[in-house]
Amino acid sequence: MTIRKRLFVSFSTILLIVAFIIGVFFYTVYNLNSINEQQKHRYDQLIRVEKLKEFNNSFAWIVLDIITDFDKIQTVNERIKKANELFKNLSIQKIKIINNSESKEGKKNLFLIFTYFESMQKQIKVDLYSLVVSQNSDFDAFNKKFEQINIDTQTLLEQEVKYLQDKLNQTQKIREKFLGTIQLELVILFIVLFLLSFVIFSKIIKKIKNKLDKLHEGILQLFKNGEKTIHVDIGQNNELSQITKSLNSYLKMQADIIDSREELLRNISHELKTPIAKGKFMIEKIANEDDSQILKDINTIFYDIEKLTNGLLEREKLNFAVLKTKKFKASSLILESLSKLSIEDESKVSINIEDDFSIEGDFYYLTIALKNLINNAMKYAKEFPIVIESKDNTIYIKNIANKLSNDLIYYIQPFTREPNQQKGHGLGLNIVNKILGLHGFNLHYKHKNKFIVFYIVFK
Repeated sequence: MTIRKRLFVSFSTILLIVAFIIGVFFYTVYNLNSINEQQKHRYDQLIRVEKLKEFNNSFAWIVLDIITDFDKIQTVNERIKKANELFKNLSIQKIKIINNSESKEGKKNLFLIFTYFESMQKQIKVDLYSLVVSQNSDFDAFNKKFEQINIDTQTLLEQEVKYLQDKLNQTQKIREKFLGTIQLELVILFIVLFLLSFVIFSKIIKKIKNKLDKLHEGILQLFKNGEKTIHVDIGQNNELSQITKSLNSYLKMQADIIDSREELLRNISHELKTPIAKGKFMIEKIANEDDSQILKDINTIFYDIEKLTNGLLEREKLNFAVLKTKKFKASSLILESLSKLSIEDESKVSINIEDDFSIEGDFYYLTIALKNLINNAMKYAKEFPIVIESKDNTIYIKNIANKLSNDLIYYIQPFTREPNQQKGHGLGLNIVNKILGLHGFNLHYKHKNKFIVFYIVFK
């Protein structure tokens, strides 16, 4: 199975678990909402029943006030009026309170409570009022009958309150138990998700690491043993095996190109060096007898061919160069590069070492790179001296000349030079760039105050 398929299956499994957790979450929210709605309904009903207890107490106080002030007809009428308002309010709430009861027994009790209230209404409006009008002060029989109905009503109301409170407590326990269960399930699911993710990705990462280690081992063999292809068993039908196959194809193609190039260079070197050496030898013999300008020109041509051949060989060696790094000072690099140029007039070069910083690299190759830059500055300078500066981990080579007509990237390609430039073969900056690239250093260019400035940043 490919790594992509393994990841797809793993992510699908994890997504299913995550979807299940989300489902559990919404299920919890839905159930909690239902429980909360049920709790709210019971709280509202409990408040209504408690209100009925207040009505019951109010009727008892009204009766007591009427009996106490039975001889004050105005006070009696006010109490009767208040009782009528309470009874009217009860009549409005009757249907709502009864319908909101959860059980048949509760509805039956509430219906009986309202029946008692209706009896109280009749007793107050008819029986008690008749006694008051007749100025009969014997209220014992009425009190006994009214008190019994009031007590029965109070008993039923307390039973209903107890029933609702028990239901609220029961629902609260169910809610707490439900939340505890859900919390435990979610914790277990998250632990399972974490462990599953850890196991899955650990296995995938381990397989990828094993394959990468094998690929790394094959690449090391490629460099150490001089092999031209990677020989490792990474398995079939996976991404790394495809990468290895593509890399081997590329390496084979590159090996064929290198073999062809090496053969060509050997042929060029062999075919050019022999006639050049013979030609120079013959010209030297002729020069002893006739020192004409023609002979000098012929000698220059042979010298130019030899220089081109050496440049090509030097450039090609860089493709297989193995750096021998060490630490040295910037001043040592500058002086060694100048010594390779054999400049006869030292006044043509100005050296300014502001910071003799340390450089870590291959002294030989970096000397060639700096020598080429100094040589170009000497070759194309309009005025002398050229300036070599060392500061801030950078070596600058400056010469007065016209601004280059193209960007630097153009000139670091082989066989490129200014359109009106006749000197050189366009290999110098290409060799410089190759050497600096091997070291991880950068070549830069700018034109400032009539000076062309090439500089290398050594960091």
